[in-house]
Amino acid sequence: MRAFASRTWVQAALVIAIAAAVVFPHLGTPGLWDDDEGVNAECAREMMEADNWIVPTFNWDLRTAKPIFLYWMLRGSYAAFGVNEFAARLPSALAFILTAVLIYDLARRMFDRTTGFLAALIGISTLELVKQGRGCTTDALLIAFTTLYFRELYRGMLNGGRGWFLPCAAASALATLTKGPAVGLLLIFGVVGTWLIWNRDTKRLWDRRMIWASLVWGLIAIPWYAMVTAESHGDWPKGFFLKENLERGTEAMEGHRGPPFYYLIWLCVMLAPWSFYLAVTCWQSAKYCRAAAGENFRAYRLLAVWVLVYVAAFTVIATKLPHYIAPVYPAMAILTAAAIVRWMRGEVVWPRWAFAGAVSGLFLTGLLMSLGMLIAGIGDQLGVPRKSMRFFPGLESWAWLGLILMLGSVAMLVFHRRGNRPAAVAAFASATVLFVALAGAFPPLVIDRFKATKELVAETGCRRLDTEVIVASFDYSQPSLTFYAARQVKRLWKAKEVNDFLGSPVPFYLFVKAESWDGPELGEKITAKYRIAARRYDFYRNREILVITNR
Repeated sequence: MRAFASRTWVQAALVIAIAAAVVFPHLGTPGLWDDDEGVNAECAREMMEADNWIVPTFNWDLRTAKPIFLYWMLRGSYAAFGVNEFAARLPSALAFILTAVLIYDLARRMFDRTTGFLAALIGISTLELVKQGRGCTTDALLIAFTTLYFRELYRGMLNGGRGWFLPCAAASALATLTKGPAVGLLLIFGVVGTWLIWNRDTKRLWDRRMIWASLVWGLIAIPWYAMVTAESHGDWPKGFFLKENLERGTEAMEGHRGPPFYYLIWLCVMLAPWSFYLAVTCWQSAKYCRAAAGENFRAYRLLAVWVLVYVAAFTVIATKLPHYIAPVYPAMAILTAAAIVRWMRGEVVWPRWAFAGAVSGLFLTGLLMSLGMLIAGIGDQLGVPRKSMRFFPGLESWAWLGLILMLGSVAMLVFHRRGNRPAAVAAFASATVLFVALAGAFPPLVIDRFKATKELVAETGCRRLDTEVIVASFDYSQPSLTFYAARQVKRLWKAKEVNDFLGSPVPFYLFVKAESWDGPELGEKITAKYRIAARRYDFYRNREILVITNR
């Protein structure tokens, strides 16, 4: 027993170390990425400045897009590390590490430690999970709480136990405070209900402990919803439930729509290169789900339902975005690991194309990554039209990162031909983790040089907090501008408004696209005296941005 516990703790510690090595390097170096990072980081900053724990605001207007939990975490992070990019991303990074450990522990309980460790490596190197772990968004926290829920559910139900009610209720409540009851409660309950019906075990839903679970959920989740409703005079729940939930479900907001197979495509993209195992993973999982016998069929069913319910629910919803199904990636990591480990041990026989597809897929992913960085770096020199894409000179120097995946595929093939399947799997996993760690830490530093907002604020001095300054924008809206200016950004719509502000005695800074400043919207309509304080190219708009001042 001691040896078992010792090996488990050693593996868990190794998972933590690898996850930290992937998510922490240069975590706070790049400026905020718009739009979500800018809004979330600034919302928490405003709440801290106002000493407000209840009502979220952005640009000092009520923000109804998300509940409160991320902002609470950000306030704590700001208090410890200051208001900066590292502090803004720290809660997501810690949630990423927690998710990796939970994946390991859940897979270990469902299968064994080898499957658990491989599942954790898959999760650590999954593009979607890494992206969320390195960003100031709600999704990393939601993924962690969702994984925690199903880990506690499965752990509590082993051997007929009922100890899962209260910790699951707490995890669901935290997910509800992070993203809302539709995702934090209804979807999770849909997974559990479907799983229990499939297993003909619905009597658990009528256990008297559900009363205590409901009480715990309510004590954690409901107070804040009640307080924000009271303090916003009903405006927050109206905006959140009617617009952010109902409208997004019935119509494609902001043009975010897609075909019925939208999430299947994105699952393949964001799970890459592990998605090259997707076909055999689905085939093998379906086989064991149907078996209704053996020690793992309930585990396979829970993981399968976890994926299918989320994908089906968001497929029905009109508004579609890739990160909506982010909570299913831990389940996909475990299913993929289970399939690979069974093959590695010779328990199943794969068709020849399955292994060939994994090897060639890893090589192809590396090749495409290298070509993509080369084109993005020197595409203008190759004659690629600028209107069709963004160019980031200097990115080509990181094109060699794709070689890591290509060499990993070669090593995998060599080990397989020698009959060493564990080494082949280790080559695939090692190459993927190393690539994601380096690609997440260094190429973004090159792209960061082509973001305008932070540098424009620094160059013009419009962040001066010791004097009255007016910051405004015309035909240019970046949430991070409010964060870096540390004050409200006024939106101007007419040339008269611009003239009036330029003529005011208060220092005034206007952020505007160069073509708008010189175009018919403004152009000769500006009669007040002004000076161009700074100008920089912004890759978001693919335009030059000016800062106009009356000083």
